[in-house]
Amino acid sequence: MSHLKSAIQDDGIAVVTFARPPMNAMDAELLEEIAALFDRLASDRSVRAAVLTGEGRAFSAGLDLKLLPTLDTAAQHRLIAAMNDGFGTLYAWPKPLVTAINGHAIAGGMVVALCGDWRIVADVPLKASFAEVKVGVRYPVAALDVARSELAPTAARRMVLLGEELDAAGAVALQVFDECVTPDTLLARAIARARKDAALPPEAFATIKRELRSPALARIAAARGGQAEPRYFGWLTEETRIAAAAALRGAG
Repeated sequence: MSHLKSAIQDDGIAVVTFARPPMNAMDAELLEEIAALFDRLASDRSVRAAVLTGEGRAFSAGLDLKLLPTLDTAAQHRLIAAMNDGFGTLYAWPKPLVTAINGHAIAGGMVVALCGDWRIVADVPLKASFAEVKVGVRYPVAALDVARSELAPTAARRMVLLGEELDAAGAVALQVFDECVTPDTLLARAIARARKDAALPPEAFATIKRELRSPALARIAAARGGQAEPRYFGWLTEETRIAAAAALRGAG
């Protein structure tokens, strides 16, 4: 069953929507689907740009914490590979990508939001955060490289290292997101921005984007190729299980 909706408008703007209620949480299957879909959109000459958003009250809450205690070594490796493939595909996508953050963007959801070349957040009560440190989860290569490349040092220290939660206004103030709009105008504004960016010369855009991000993309490519991914040698620990269980109790 697909948890992504996609539609291509007449002007070549693809609109992709997370549709996995209630919080658009991620698992290996969804991350693999993201990689496959955006690979197809990259090769589709009719697609000029894309908008990525979510249904409901969350953009994406990241990994489904309830899954973590059930993952054996093989399942952990699949999920790590899926994160590197999904995040890596989005971050390297050669066309303009606008993320329209309609609600909570947490952990992996925050990584996806940062893959946008332009990021628009709805003015709604939401949490924008990297929860990994709070639940004892160490970052796979792609997740950390996107965060490290896209966040200013102050934002990285506060969000990635210390797990600080931001609201929409705070995220814009720290330059995590680019602008804040009313929820009823979010999608239209994102499409308009994607249309504007799609007018840039496409080959120059793709080349400059790749070269601008080349250090991170090289590390991500190595991880996707099965090299230089330390999480394969130890990811979820007893500390992770205890911290994730505590987080789930607190959210209940």
